[in-house]
Amino acid sequence: MLRKTITIDDDLYKTLELHHITEQYQSFSELVSNALQLLVEKQKKEHYKQAMLEAMQDDLYLQDMKEIEEAFKASDFETSQ
Repeated sequence: MLRKTITIDDDLYKTLELHHITEQYQSFSELVSNALQLLVEKQKKEHYKQAMLEAMQDDLYLQDMKEIEEAFKASDFETSQ
């Protein structure tokens, strides 16, 4: 495990204590690790969203999606027996 020293704003720490957020974790390191993991996940979602917005402008991508939709259209109405 990597060990780092961090400095945070006094007001931010007081807010964490005021809302009992620090009490929800075994250590401050765990709180920071969880917060950073959430940040990474948010960043991944934002990159995915941006990629999808760009794909919506790509005629080749849109054509591929139409072809896939056509290829699987019949399976959309299949039922298991």
